[in-house]
Amino acid sequence: MSLKANIDVDKIKRERQTQVAIMKDKAVVRITNWSLPTIILLFAGLVGSIIYIEDAAMIAIIASATSSTSMALISILASFSGADKKDDPVMAIIKMQEKQNQSFLEILKTERSKSTEMVLDDKAIKVVDGDIKAVVSSDILYGSGDKLKK
Repeated sequence: MSLKANIDVDKIKRERQTQVAIMKDKAVVRITNWSLPTIILLFAGLVGSIIYIEDAAMIAIIASATSSTSMALISILASFSGADKKDDPVMAIIKMQEKQNQSFLEILKTERSKSTEMVLDDKAIKVVDGDIKAVVSSDILYGSGDKLKK
């Protein structure tokens, strides 16, 4: 008789997932409970070092260690609290530009009464009866002008 027949794999996976979730929750609670006192102690140590240490380089080292540790704890707390994650501003601009380009193309496609031609140097984009045709010169980089000199 094989051992695989007696083992319920799905039950074991569910139990492991439950145990992992419980361990994560315990870690969240412990970190949350100790992070604020830790930050307060770090800054108290920083103030104490400013008062008693005369070497500015040592104070700078202590300040950098204090600030980086505090910021790490604050970011961990923010991730635990489920704070809204903001999109990258550059990505927001790219998405907005993409929407504008799509709406522009839709306008060009739906307006069939006019033929539009937009020309920029040797590169031309023609919109005729809603079809987009791109015409590009053979020398895309330099156009008809002279090549750049070093």
